[in-house]
Formats: sequence, structure tokens, C-alpha cells
Amino acid sequence: MLSFLKSFLPKAKVRSLAALQQLLEDEASYLAQRSVIDFARNELGSLSAQAFDDPRFQAKLAVSRWEGFALTLADMVVLAHALLQDAAVPRIRLDACLGDLYAAVLAGHPRPEHRSQDWDADVAMLRARLATRPDGPGRPQAYAEATGGAVFETLPFAPRDPVENRMVLANAFAFGLISFNDRLRRLLVVAPLREEIVGKAP
Repeated sequence: MLSFLKSFLPKAKVRSLAALQQLLEDEASYLAQRSVIDFARNELGSLSAQAFDDPRFQAKLAVSRWEGFALTLADMVVLAHALLQDAAVPRIRLDACLGDLYAAVLAGHPRPEHRSQDWDADVAMLRARLATRPDGPGRPQAYAEATGGAVFETLPFAPRDPVENRMVLANAFAFGLISFNDRLRRLLVVAPLREEIVGKAP
């Protein structure tokens, strides 16, 4: 109950890269876990209690949660990138700082058991995504469709209707990303962030 209510509590304004990093990490973790777990419980129905008590199921579900976290975090970084670029933060410095931020969040966690390698490939993909992102607003709906589809492929059970269920999971991520993007618009205080980002130039 407390974790549910936490999502509705007022958030502090984001005036630094450290605060932005913490916000993105918290929000991505919450959205990924909520989307995956709620989807699994709803899909399994009366069998969910038995499944969630099985350590083997939990271990497999952790794969979906971890991959969902990394993908959702990347989406949220891109949304932050769009808002800061729109506020005339220098693009080259913005790309570098947000790529570093993404890498720092992932490096701050122990490597998941299912990953034989670290997150370097994911960080490289995010950096390339930032560098090639077209000007203009972020597209949370489109990002969520890709993320939801990727997470769907990692689920530890076979959904009854793959087409419909893939859409349901993608919509869960979309609702969360759209809500996050709206909150981020209200929370970002651009002037000190711009100053900090520019100040990081070599």
C-alpha cells in the first residue's frame, strides 16, 4: 500500500543531474515492476498465487523485471533528453551527460544472474539513440510499444492470446510513460540543469 501511495505523493523539483538520476531510477523501477507483476497476476488469474510462491517462477519473472527496468529507464532518459533539448541545452553535452547518467544507474546495481555480460551494449544503444533522436517532443506511446513488446518476449509463461496480451502489456507501459512525461515537464527546473550540463564540458 505504501509503495502504491508513494507514486501519488508530491515530488521535489529536479534542479540537478543527481536529482534527475534518482528520479529516473525510481520511476523506471516502479513502472517496470508494476507493469510486469500486474500483467502476470492478471493473466495467470487463480494460478497466480501458486506461481508467485514458486522460486523458479520468481527467478524467471526477475528477468522480465530487469529487462523492463533497463528498457523503461532508457525511454525515460530519452523523454528527459527531449524536454531539455527543447529548453536549448547544448545537444552534444546533453547527449553525453544523459548517456553517462544511464550508465551510472545500471552500474549501480549488481549484474543480474541472467546476464552473462554487463550493460555495455545497452548503454551503447542508448547513446546511439540519443545521438540520432530527431528534434521535437518525445514519443512515449511509441517508446512503450517497443518496450512492452520486448518485455513480452521475456515472460516466464505463454499468454493465452499473444497478440492481445502483447498490446495489453505495451499499454501498461504506455500509460506509465505518458504519465511520467507529464510529471517530468512539471518537475524539471531547466536553468540549473543547463548550467550543470554546460559546466561538465571538458
